[in-house]
Amino acid sequence: MRKADFVSQLSKKIKMPKKITNEIVDEFSALVMQTLKSGDEVGLSIGKFQLKKRDARIGTNPMTGQRILVAPKVVPAFKPSRSFKAAVLE
Repeated sequence: MRKADFVSQLSKKIKMPKKITNEIVDEFSALVMQTLKSGDEVGLSIGKFQLKKRDARIGTNPMTGQRILVAPKVVPAFKPSRSFKAAVLE
């Protein structure tokens, strides 16, 4: 589902114009990104947006086959709630 489709369906469900619904979705996304950037996590009924630390590891350059050290990093992640998983897998 594209963002436009999501906004369209959401605007019908909440009975608001698409323009306002689109702004709400954009602000929600911006707030999640801002919160993660500050180091906090965002918990919702469907799950949790959080930052995960990845350790350094040895990787392989696919073009040359040479082994390289991949630096440790922090990446955004989503951990679904149990109820969300159950509903999707029904």
